[in-house]
Amino acid sequence: MGDSSEFANYELYGDPYVRRIANEIEKVKNSKGGNYTQEDFTKFDNLHYLGHEYCSEFFDSLSLPDNSKILELCSGLGTTARFLATKFPTSEITALDYLDSFNQLSSQMNELCGLRNIKSIQGDATALDLAAHGLEGQCDVVLSLQSFYYITDKKNLFSVCYKALKPGGKLYIEDHVVVQDLPLSEQEEEVATKFRFMSRLNQETYANLLKEAGFELNSYTNRNQEWGRYIFQRAQNFLKNKEKLVEEYGEDLWNTRYMSGIHVSCRLYHDLGMSLEEAREAYPLVEQELGSEEFRKYVSEVPPKFGGAYIVATKPLS
Repeated sequence: MGDSSEFANYELYGDPYVRRIANEIEKVKNSKGGNYTQEDFTKFDNLHYLGHEYCSEFFDSLSLPDNSKILELCSGLGTTARFLATKFPTSEITALDYLDSFNQLSSQMNELCGLRNIKSIQGDATALDLAAHGLEGQCDVVLSLQSFYYITDKKNLFSVCYKALKPGGKLYIEDHVVVQDLPLSEQEEEVATKFRFMSRLNQETYANLLKEAGFELNSYTNRNQEWGRYIFQRAQNFLKNKEKLVEEYGEDLWNTRYMSGIHVSCRLYHDLGMSLEEAREAYPLVEQELGSEEFRKYVSEVPPKFGGAYIVATKPLS
């Protein structure tokens, strides 16, 4: 993906996390024993803020034909591919991710759900051989949820998206973006780097890159406060259940994934639209973990610099 060697060592998706997902799949198998559905895995396979809430709205706005082709880039554990395969059972879905461990877990869950209309493949989103997979100019939709910010090579990435689509086809992106072009403090730069925030695009730059690739930009929607509240509530839940999480998954996973979800994410996404008093009441454990002064600073003083963008673009008919 242009940054693939670095991303492959990203600790949030390392061995402790992979083992956790494998164990969760086994729990589902042991508890249910058959007739699995996509919903059986949503407790642990969904890596996206706000789940499929807005992705579902986007697809509901379309009139996809039978036997449509959908390409998901950076598909992770395959939760969105399974969601779409269930929603559109006649569709053909190709789910690409760089991490082979994720593709293996995803394929296992696809098979358990009996979803035959998903093809999971390993590869680089900036160098996908579309023709080899029967996708060049064939896709009704190309999408990616909260992954493109890892990829600095946007020229080749958006070229792949454009070439995959039919004329009139849609590109749907949920992504981490810059909302204010302000200098980062040393601590913020450290946090952003730890988050692998490699591609830091504002709205104007994002729109220009899509236009240069040949797309027409239909919409660019910021949901910064929704993301902020989701992240702070998730951190509150992590801390509330810390003892159980450590007992079940071990200190390694807590010290990497869960602590990053608290200390990194809350410092990047803190546009809550709340007063300090409201935030303290809503997220008391987060305040305790960050420290009262740090919590106050990010809730009330530090201007939000990062946020979440929901982007829709179209490949022109001619």
